[in-house]
Amino acid sequence: MKAHGAASQANVSPFQVESIEIPLPSLPIQRRIAGILSAYDELIENSQRRIKILEAMARALYREWFVHFRFPGHEHHPRVASPLGEIPKGWEVKTVEEIVKRIPVGKKYDQKTVSPTGAVPVFDQGKSGIIGYHDDEPGVVASEAAPVIVFANHTCYQRLVHIPFSAIQNVLPFLPNPALSRNIYWLHWVTNGLVVFNDYKGHWPEFAAKTLIVPSAELCGLFGEFSAPLSRQILKLERQIHNLRRTRDLLLPRLLSGQVEVEEA
Repeated sequence: MKAHGAASQANVSPFQVESIEIPLPSLPIQRRIAGILSAYDELIENSQRRIKILEAMARALYREWFVHFRFPGHEHHPRVASPLGEIPKGWEVKTVEEIVKRIPVGKKYDQKTVSPTGAVPVFDQGKSGIIGYHDDEPGVVASEAAPVIVFANHTCYQRLVHIPFSAIQNVLPFLPNPALSRNIYWLHWVTNGLVVFNDYKGHWPEFAAKTLIVPSAELCGLFGEFSAPLSRQILKLERQIHNLRRTRDLLLPRLLSGQVEVEEA
């Protein structure tokens, strides 16, 4: 088929598009293919529901202990006045800037410098998370045992990352301030959602100026012991979702072309 138009703007006429013949399997085969793909979609949806349940469990425990102050032993813990109201004795009020430590992101990537595949994911500012991949050294080293919190400066989306990664501009990773030594899972929940997107601008100054109630290091550590296994389960489910989507998307054209028989799938 020949395209018509200027050399820099070739195009195909609607008549030519309508005349293209596309080989299709028979209707029974199409239905069986749809059934196979639906099974993948159901597994993905089930994993997504489980992730929401795990996140809700961690959020509920955080609120019970650190918002409603019903932490273990709270019955015998007196309250004292603070700028944010009455808080358990020994707890403090500090700004986000005082309790976090920004860490460098290394080389910054963009849409032009990433690839569809690679060993190292590159995080963007959207909720979907990954803009692409590369095979160089990661800008930030993170792991299941030592996660890193990432704050999107413009969109305010925050995530807890358990794998080595790189990032685009205005993706800001941080850890607990070593001087305070608070658990990272507590830090994630106390800072997540502090600021919301209100304009396409840098939100870090507003985020850093927020005041928070800071519990004891021991209680934050105990919260981490409960929430870390939930976070690892979420990570496992996210990996399953990624693999299911990848397998589904690779399988579809092979089923339609007959490269993979429906009976085999």
